[in-house]
Amino acid sequence: MTVKSKVIVAAVALAISCFIVTNTIIKSQPITIVIDDEISITVHTPVIYQEREVLIVAISSFVAGISTVYLYLEASEKPSIEPEKRVPAEEYLFEPSPRLRDLDTVNTALRVLRGSRRRLLEIIIDNGGEILQKDLYLETGFSKAKISRILKELESRNIIQRKTYGSTKKITLSDWMKRGYDLKSREIRKIRYYSMR
Repeated sequence: MTVKSKVIVAAVALAISCFIVTNTIIKSQPITIVIDDEISITVHTPVIYQEREVLIVAISSFVAGISTVYLYLEASEKPSIEPEKRVPAEEYLFEPSPRLRDLDTVNTALRVLRGSRRRLLEIIIDNGGEILQKDLYLETGFSKAKISRILKELESRNIIQRKTYGSTKKITLSDWMKRGYDLKSREIRKIRYYSMR
């Protein structure tokens, strides 16, 4: 059953329950008129519910409460960000080498990069070529600004790709880095050029 159909069922259950409770509670009250020596007195007798009516009100109220809570939680639920399952390098569609560190493209990038750039790339590689940006803060201890600046630079070199992933970004190695073959000399020159800056 999909979420949309569950919401519809809960809304219908809420409407029916409210209708039943309202009809049971607002039933007509018996009125007693006493005529005594040409003086009429109207007496309202209190409503007394029978066991069946009390049971109907209790069950309907319970169903209405459950439906209301479900609809409230469904409406206020924020999209949750679940970490994606990491796919081992062997399962990529383009059949790369068993380990990312064995690829000539990755080795070239690691040889050329220095310091914190190299550290971030190593962490990305050690996590199967993909990681959430917020996890980089936890693993490196670098400031968010520093990590963002380095990732922007690595992205401009076409070493990584960043995609919005909820409130953070998902960092992945570029496809040409993962393939490890058909290495474009243009990409290596680009890496070397930027590392000299």
